[in-house]
Amino acid sequence: MLALQTTGDFLGMQSKSPLIAAIAVAVVLIAAAWSFYTVFVKAPIDLAQAAARGIKEVFSVTPQVKIHQTVVIEQNVPIMEFAMVARDLKVDYSWSHTWLGSTKTIGMSGVFTAKAGFDLKEPFTLTITRSPLRVAATLPPPKLLSLDMGAFQITRDDDGWWNKVSAADRETVVRELQATARAQAESSGILEEARASAQQRIREIVERNGAVVEFVPPAGM
Repeated sequence: MLALQTTGDFLGMQSKSPLIAAIAVAVVLIAAAWSFYTVFVKAPIDLAQAAARGIKEVFSVTPQVKIHQTVVIEQNVPIMEFAMVARDLKVDYSWSHTWLGSTKTIGMSGVFTAKAGFDLKEPFTLTITRSPLRVAATLPPPKLLSLDMGAFQITRDDDGWWNKVSAADRETVVRELQATARAQAESSGILEEARASAQQRIREIVERNGAVVEFVPPAGM
């Protein structure tokens, strides 16, 4: 009797073995499918949405976001330009003109506020790769967006004996002062500072969402 019961138990276990194996295989397949979905679908989409939200909060613009070559979020630009850096500059300019040995001289000094940032009509894109989870960010090139002259003063306004300073001369000097200020602003490092500041903000957003970022220059640069 005991032998028959033991044999029956053994046969029952044998009949259950394929079912247990099938369940184990199904569990493994479900786990693999969930892992695949998490790594290749959910994580990139979550990153795309979070990065787009974070960048919109900082830059007031939604970048175009692609997962590999598929656009999942379109660029939305409610404003045309975004300034990252503002800097005050003191600029001096001196001009003189000599005619028949008579020299007239004008000197001007002005304080300018330069603002550097990005023209958001140009492409601003994030391209996400799935494994490993990475972002390639392309920003427009930084630009000097504005240069406003505040206080200025005439430091010299000297006539020659028969070569007198005219209103047209003063207008010329104002234009040259502004051109000098623009050149000085562009060579001051403000554009590089705007780029570095934007990249740091983007890096913080991407890394906060579990990925790493590299910056790719726009096509043709």
